[in-house]
Amino acid sequence: MDSQTNLKTKICKQIQNDFKKQFYSDDDAEVTPKRPFIAKPSKFSKGEGQPFQTDDSDNTPLKLFSSNSPKGQNKLSKFKQKESHIEKDSDIQFDSNEDEKKEQPEIIQNNQKTDPECAIQQMSRQMELKYQNPKPAFQHLPIQKSNSSKQVVTKHLNIKEHQFRHLVYGKNINQNDFLRFLQIVQSGLLYARNSLKGPSEKFLRSRFIRLRESNQKKSKLLILDLDETLIHSCTSRDSPQVTITLQEDEDKFDLCFNVRPFCKEFLKEMSNYYNIYLFTASSELYANAIVNHLDPKRQYINDILCRNNCFETKNGFFIKDLRIITNRPLKDIVIVDNLPHSFGLQLENGIPILEYLYDSKDEELKYLQNYLIQLSKEEDVRPFNKENLKLFDLVDYKLNI
Repeated sequence: MDSQTNLKTKICKQIQNDFKKQFYSDDDAEVTPKRPFIAKPSKFSKGEGQPFQTDDSDNTPLKLFSSNSPKGQNKLSKFKQKESHIEKDSDIQFDSNEDEKKEQPEIIQNNQKTDPECAIQQMSRQMELKYQNPKPAFQHLPIQKSNSSKQVVTKHLNIKEHQFRHLVYGKNINQNDFLRFLQIVQSGLLYARNSLKGPSEKFLRSRFIRLRESNQKKSKLLILDLDETLIHSCTSRDSPQVTITLQEDEDKFDLCFNVRPFCKEFLKEMSNYYNIYLFTASSELYANAIVNHLDPKRQYINDILCRNNCFETKNGFFIKDLRIITNRPLKDIVIVDNLPHSFGLQLENGIPILEYLYDSKDEELKYLQNYLIQLSKEEDVRPFNKENLKLFDLVDYKLNI
């Protein structure tokens, strides 16, 4: 009986932890707490991952780590992590069972009252199914990196004439990277359309924020993601361009990263047309350290929104809801992010950008600015984005893989 009691306690505790992180929809308005359960920026992690919180920290599934990984090894890049979500984690694809998940603890609790032994067995089966045998996800065919020795056989396509070639701004891209990018973007769009629910009005109001205004106020706001958009965080073994020593209490840590080509020129040029802000799912300390390198005098970046300004879904995705910004209307705000689900609640305000990892020949920021200059002249950014980016057409597009 003691073993059953311990098992019951362990299972109940795990289930409670799973439901602690809530992303409330309008259906939850009456039960929304004053302080929503949003992941706060943690102090530096003392674990085996990076000693700082990037926007893909703390949510990497444990199964993605190898027990043989050397201590201090960097976590999977956001590109690889989200690719793993797409291929293995069903919640980024067509997950419409959030209401059932929400009611699950109550059902389990009621069963416990009527038949404790049956409840324990039921919870054990649920835990086993959830953590040991996850349900199969919608499977994309894997697309290998262009420099991999194992190439995926894909039908030849003329990238220059592809109907979504405009989503990659650089002049050169290989077929595999292009298809991988479209796959990532399409999956994020599908998740936003089919699964993502916005927070209740009450919950949204609790997160309202007024951004710091620039002395030279522009009519439009440019919101930029950080990791894999402006920089790529790495380890000292990767020969990083930049290494910064950070201190948290009595501990010191090295922050290593590469800066995307043309980043500083991009910020300088865009500041002539936009008030620029950073919106990252990283911790505040991490984001400030990088911005202090990119823009030490804060000439271009006016303010930073961090992880505590994001909404976290029950499935661990960080959503950047632009409605929390109170001093500008949505028609004047554009956001650039490599993960479309991040701006999934305002798809018409968003511009997906090709993931930046190590490519020293990357030209996305150099050519993206041409599009943004045109966009800055529009009365409302949303119709312009919808007409030119055609993201809603990509949702139902069949990738030729």
